[in-house]
Amino acid sequence: MKLSRPAPGPENLSRAAALGVAAAIMLVPANFLPVIYTENAGRGRTDTIFSGIVALCEHGWWILGVIVFIASILIPLFKLAGLGWLLFAARQASNPQAGPLTRLYGLLSAVGRWSMLDVFLVAFLSGVVQFGILAKVEPCSGIAAFAAAVILTVLATEAFDPRVLWVKSAPAASSQHSI
Repeated sequence: MKLSRPAPGPENLSRAAALGVAAAIMLVPANFLPVIYTENAGRGRTDTIFSGIVALCEHGWWILGVIVFIASILIPLFKLAGLGWLLFAARQASNPQAGPLTRLYGLLSAVGRWSMLDVFLVAFLSGVVQFGILAKVEPCSGIAAFAAAVILTVLATEAFDPRVLWVKSAPAASSQHSI
């Protein structure tokens, strides 16, 4: 038995907007604070998301660097921009683009969880790469901010009810057919 959601209202839009703003705020420390500390043969290195991507590329791991760049920088920015567009469109008096915007919502909902790739990678490396004095990997504060930003974008997307796009567009569509 599937439970139906309550009718979309302005509180859904406000909740989605608040969560989106919180996610955008958390992306600042997530991108500027170190996310991982690695030590190999006594040499320590602390990396942010971007410096980690650069290090991957410098070591010849271009494909992994591109994947991390897409999952950790492009997808969160795409999600926030897309959510902003949806929120803007939902506040308009009529919306003839409800169909494409609903597909955008579906895309944002499906792709958002892939941003957790960095968090899983750091957690995996922290658990696996513990070779005493030879090598060590530790998570840093930036990964917590990044995880918070990803979770907040997922919650913001879930808080947005795409039915509001259709509710707003219904009067415009019915008035066009009556002419």
